[in-house]
Amino acid sequence: MASQSNDENTWTFSQKFTAEFQASRLDLETRIAAFTAVPPTSSNIEDLSTRLAKLSKSLSDAATSLPSYDQRLYSAQVKSIEEKVEAFRTAAKPKLRFAFKRKVVADPVAPPPIASTTAPLGGLVTPNESPAGSSSEGKTRNLPNPELVSLPKGLELSNHSKRYLTWADLPLSVTPNSAPDLAISNLNRCIVNLLPQTDGRSKFSALHIRDLSDCVLLLPLNEGSALIHDVKNCVLVLGCHQFRMHTSTHADVYLHITSKPIIETCSNIRFATYPARLAPQLLHELPQSPFTVQDFSHIRATPSPNFSLIGGKLGAEIRPWPIDPISNGEEMASALVTLLPKTSVAA
Repeated sequence: MASQSNDENTWTFSQKFTAEFQASRLDLETRIAAFTAVPPTSSNIEDLSTRLAKLSKSLSDAATSLPSYDQRLYSAQVKSIEEKVEAFRTAAKPKLRFAFKRKVVADPVAPPPIASTTAPLGGLVTPNESPAGSSSEGKTRNLPNPELVSLPKGLELSNHSKRYLTWADLPLSVTPNSAPDLAISNLNRCIVNLLPQTDGRSKFSALHIRDLSDCVLLLPLNEGSALIHDVKNCVLVLGCHQFRMHTSTHADVYLHITSKPIIETCSNIRFATYPARLAPQLLHELPQSPFTVQDFSHIRATPSPNFSLIGGKLGAEIRPWPIDPISNGEEMASALVTLLPKTSVAA
């Protein structure tokens, strides 16, 4: 119980910090974008630097209470802003006129220069780790781009096209009642049915989805996190504790969740609650509290134009769910045309 309480406190803090951090980041990027046509003055640059320093410090202070994925993502965002501000600063420096300089002879008794140990602005330094941008061997170490971070080791379902995929397509190492990570990536025109099995195979500790197009995913209820990137024209049915979707478009999400789902750099996303027909146990539970979607690309008082509700309500359930395997190519194409948000799917 104590562990569960700690997890809840961490998630609550992470949500609150994320909303504040992304609002400050977007404000900074909006100010930077305003100087695209007219270069900033020195006072403008100092103002940007001050705001950036506050953003970086808030991230450093919160680092130990954030999930590692969020740390990498937010650090990369801060680093990107640093580079833009530094570019302004470099462009504003007066160009020196060329002049010959006398060669200075090094003093043979002068002590060697002391290397700076100050971490760059926005860098996260953890125990037994050198500041970002350096290492104990003196080699440059760039902060990993979260968009390029490889999928976690665990169960993988990837590189399929025009197939109906089930538990049988996952590694044979899956054992009943285990809860490994699941990575689903690089699928095109596929239906994935991983609904609970009678042998107990139904749990994932975390779900990672990336690079899907024209696909339908039927996934079980889980208590872990779901991180989704680069999904186009798909239907996702899943249950999770934490939902993050990035750089996706035209997706219908049927979701069972105990927190606020988050989207960023997305468009034409529609939400509804998890279909009770696919999880009969929901009929015996209290109705799910309506969830509120947070759009970090639209942190304003006005409604976000990037998402809506299916059929105008969360409880919409209008799909003929393909729970029976399909092997015929024409039947697969027909099912996808019926299910997908955009029906212009070629056979």
